[in-house]
Amino acid sequence: MKKVFLLLFCFVLSGSFCFAQNLASKNSSSNSAVQILMPKNVYVGDRCELKYVFHTDVDLFENKISGTDIKTLELLTDWPAFNKMSEKCLVYRVVLEHIGFEYTLTVFFIPWQTGVIDFSSFDLSNLVRASQKKERSVAAFPVDFAPVSVNSLAGKIGAVSLRPPAGPRVVPGTSFLLIILAVIFLVCAGIVIFFVLKLPYFLAFFILAGEQRKIKKLYKNSQKQLNKLLKEKKDDEEFCSQLTLTVRKYLCGRFDECFLSMTCGHFYEKFEEIACGSLSEAQGSAVSDIVEVFGRCDYIRFAKGSVDSFKKPASLYEAVLADGEREILVNRCLSAIKFFTFELENEANDENASV
Repeated sequence: MKKVFLLLFCFVLSGSFCFAQNLASKNSSSNSAVQILMPKNVYVGDRCELKYVFHTDVDLFENKISGTDIKTLELLTDWPAFNKMSEKCLVYRVVLEHIGFEYTLTVFFIPWQTGVIDFSSFDLSNLVRASQKKERSVAAFPVDFAPVSVNSLAGKIGAVSLRPPAGPRVVPGTSFLLIILAVIFLVCAGIVIFFVLKLPYFLAFFILAGEQRKIKKLYKNSQKQLNKLLKEKKDDEEFCSQLTLTVRKYLCGRFDECFLSMTCGHFYEKFEEIACGSLSEAQGSAVSDIVEVFGRCDYIRFAKGSVDSFKKPASLYEAVLADGEREILVNRCLSAIKFFTFELENEANDENASV
């Protein structure tokens, strides 16, 4: 009976020893783990690192542990143990690395609230396999972090109440710079307003200046043609025809009216219409010169061989240009078109002087 009791006692003792050894091997990581928090004093908004260093012969990476090469694996942050603490902190990175049989699990997080952050226990083996996109592990490897305290920044600086809002800080010289900018703005605004108010005058000035350039160019071309006509050896009829044609073209361009087929008898009427019924003495004199020159030229051109061309005295009725008469006719025409050319400019100068 004693032998049976002794044998049963030995069996129970042996089984208890094996169970305790097996349990110790499973919890060896937790018992020998070292937890490191960086920084040591954690405040809201800090970037923190929670390191969990442990030794185990379990090959969590399943890469046949050997040598001293560092093996690193980025783990999932979307894990229940981390998601449960989303109201208190943000876990933005989880890394597991090992050198031989030493593992380091690092959790990078940012706390949102003061108090205690206590990550719940989780199976590291399944987290590793999920990060490697493998099937779940049968053998569990539990990891349980110690709680982490998050301090209040107000307690650190000794603040007991909210500070009143501080007024904006002004950089030295800002007031002077603002005054300078205001003056520049007012000057620019004044210039813009001045140009807007005077815009019609400026437009009229540029339009008038363009018109004057056009008329002066027309006058120079006509003057060149008339001077050239004096030098050419043409008969009287051809000379008179070219003279009247050149002056008529000038009048067409100057007054934007058709003078090419207009008879001399209608010139005064047309110029009265152009002048709105108020032909000045100087204008009338210029028109008179043109009409007289055209009348003389038409007589030379069309009266040759007629009865009137034989009347006496011959100096008045003969259809031939007298000596020096060509220069007289050309000069009278040049004098008239010169008056019409610079008449617009003189009127503008008189208006500016009166203003």
